[in-house]
Amino acid sequence: MWQWVRSLPNDWQEGMESPPLMLRGGPWQAILTVGMGGSAFGAEVVRSWAEPYLSIPWLICRDYRLPSWVGKNTLVLAASYSGTTEESLEACEEALRRGATVVGLASGGTLRQWGEEGRLAAFFPLPEGRPPRAAVPFSITTQLRLLEGLKLIPATWREESQVLLKLLLSAHHPDAIQLKALSHEWEGKLIAIYAPREYEAIALRARQQIQENAKHLAWHHSLPEMNHNEIVGWEYPAPLSEKVAFWLLSGSHTHPRNHKRLAFMERILREKALPFSHWKAPQAPYLAELMWLFHAVDIFSVYLAERHTVDPISVSIIDQLKAYLAQYP
Repeated sequence: MWQWVRSLPNDWQEGMESPPLMLRGGPWQAILTVGMGGSAFGAEVVRSWAEPYLSIPWLICRDYRLPSWVGKNTLVLAASYSGTTEESLEACEEALRRGATVVGLASGGTLRQWGEEGRLAAFFPLPEGRPPRAAVPFSITTQLRLLEGLKLIPATWREESQVLLKLLLSAHHPDAIQLKALSHEWEGKLIAIYAPREYEAIALRARQQIQENAKHLAWHHSLPEMNHNEIVGWEYPAPLSEKVAFWLLSGSHTHPRNHKRLAFMERILREKALPFSHWKAPQAPYLAELMWLFHAVDIFSVYLAERHTVDPISVSIIDQLKAYLAQYP
């Protein structure tokens, strides 16, 4: 896993230097991504960055079934790294039946076959030979290139990418020594991850990577919503400090009121002597901050896997589930 985590600068530069992607059709009234797990995650980052520019809604569907409004005026991004994810394929087939414009993003499998057969409006290949979660940088840049080509977003993501590369290749990259130390401190604790709405995609990434790479239970919530419910749960069960660690993730694009909320949360965590760490991205353009935090949580998850002496690539229980489901076609 380390080789793919460490290849982020090279992987990102490859996508950044590739031309915009073109697609016939439109105009569309909505964008819908269908996908699961790491395959769907690329849309989380792109949607977060693109929201200020998009004039149409973008939703992400992690299920077999589509919303009733999906139809000929919908652009559907079918994201399945393997190209064989059953939930995504069923939703994709339904989108095709309804006349939606369907684009495939995969490394192979059925989605690639449908692309070659002309069933899809377009098919954009992802590099083979990786776990889905390790191919996410390519998924992100592919979707940015597509939206750029469709004139739905500006090309400024490329300028922000230059800043990201400078951060990752300088002394401002995530501190691996601190992240390794955190993995030692939090080895035996559940990990609660909180981020303001602008960085919620990275809180989700942290949860997914900690769970898949380190086989370690974690959950996430976002501000300000968690301040209206979950924060009360810090009072019980006791002693919480022996069971849970708290990870706050943020950056300079956080809403000013959420900065205040984070400061209050830090104060309460200190008063209760609860273990926590607040990671703030270096001040930079929004996309650069998102991907800097993305890199940090990936590094942490692999260190935690090493601490547990588990293989970060293996997801045997998911393989068992797929074998079980295959008995019931």
